[in-house]
Amino acid sequence: MTTQTLAPPAHRRARLLPSVSSVPRYRLLVPLTIAFAFLVTQGVVQAVTPFIRQDDWTFLLPDDQPNVAPPRYYNISEGRWLNTGWWWLVGQHGTPTTAALTYALGYALLVAGMWRVLRRSGVRPGPVVDAVLGVALYASCVWVQLLYWPGALTPSVLVGATAIWLLPWAARSRLRMALWLLLSGVAAVLSYPPIGVVLLIFAVVHLRDAPWRRVLAVVAGWVVAFGTGILVAYTLNWIFNQHFGIELASWRQANPLNSLDSLNDNVGRWLDSAQALWRAQWWVALVGLVAFAVGIRDRLVRPRLLRLLAAFVVACGLDAGQTIVTGAVTEARGQLWTWLVAVLPVAFLLLRRGRTDPRAVRVLPAERVPALLLAVLAVVGVLSWRADIGAHQATRVQYAAIAAQATAPEAGDPAVRIVVYQNWYVKGSRDGALMASTMFMAVRQATGGVQPRWCRGDECVVLARESSSRSVVRIDSPAGLSHVIGIVVPPPPDWL
Repeated sequence: MTTQTLAPPAHRRARLLPSVSSVPRYRLLVPLTIAFAFLVTQGVVQAVTPFIRQDDWTFLLPDDQPNVAPPRYYNISEGRWLNTGWWWLVGQHGTPTTAALTYALGYALLVAGMWRVLRRSGVRPGPVVDAVLGVALYASCVWVQLLYWPGALTPSVLVGATAIWLLPWAARSRLRMALWLLLSGVAAVLSYPPIGVVLLIFAVVHLRDAPWRRVLAVVAGWVVAFGTGILVAYTLNWIFNQHFGIELASWRQANPLNSLDSLNDNVGRWLDSAQALWRAQWWVALVGLVAFAVGIRDRLVRPRLLRLLAAFVVACGLDAGQTIVTGAVTEARGQLWTWLVAVLPVAFLLLRRGRTDPRAVRVLPAERVPALLLAVLAVVGVLSWRADIGAHQATRVQYAAIAAQATAPEAGDPAVRIVVYQNWYVKGSRDGALMASTMFMAVRQATGGVQPRWCRGDECVVLARESSSRSVVRIDSPAGLSHVIGIVVPPPPDWL
């Protein structure tokens, strides 16, 4: 009598074993890498002691504050209705530090979500290269320029993080994907439109080498969702502000398309802005071109690169279309997708070509070129963050020191004695207004809410005379019975 074996067939045993992709190879790699990037880029410094740009105070303070535009101004001029809702629920009840910490957390979740999408798309290098990829994703030399608006931009980064984590779930069916495109597109427009372009690019990445008709359907759906978001913003402005549309701020120098002359002028504006953008980020473009040249010859990588290129064309076309129609140029910090021009083509060079040992630590020969390119992006990106944050922190420390000296207890009652002087040459300019507002807010924070005033008459004469040697000047009245403390606003810093 024989005994039948209980061992399953070999092919069944293989299926019972978990695949490499289903095993979380390094459970701590993602949080540890992002924490490392948060520290080494000095993002923690900006999160704990934030420098706040002038127009972000709108979303950090209660309504009707002196020298601060109300939130409704940004509804009519930019369609930021979701930001206004966040301000009403959260922003006005917090502090600059809580806003900056929330933004930092949201950005970390967004980067982790991008990293997750790449892994699910087949980009699974060894742990060393994977960590470098994570740092390169985090240390965008463009995104660092947004850190100084945590009150206004936290809703957009939370929208991006939520959408990127829901993307794999949404991609399981057409209905879910359509809903994802609609909700994320509308939310992006109502918070910060550039985040929507980033979501489109990662949606295309998640499609892998899907048929072109599916890729084009997703792109078309995103365009419809983006247009729906614009329609929602216009409708809300019509209901609450009696204006169907957006009234662009004067500093944007809008030039609506209504003639051949305006068309020629607006095309020139866009070409000039694109040239300036890539002149500043030439090294990003160079890394992207090298990765594209290497990957386009690879049969596995080529379909991904071509689909990614289509998404970049849409992003570029959207930017060009906006400038041609309105004359308004998107500033470099709003071109979030440009960093991905380098990072994603390099990441595609790491596409897995078969089973690899998840415990392998060494860099494989096929990973050496993309690892080198990622190292360049990570190092230069980290240095860009450190330089940008360092320059802003130096300005914050300088202005805080001036405000602390002017509001020292021995100087008297701050409610009636602090006046501000700014050189007439920069006063009234955009840069001058920004730095004057920064000084006013530094005094407000030092005094617990007391606003200074501009100097008058002889006060300005005295402060102008002393401006080259001192930043804080005591000015006594002619009778010597009272005095004011004058503050001289320093010249605008180089980072402006």
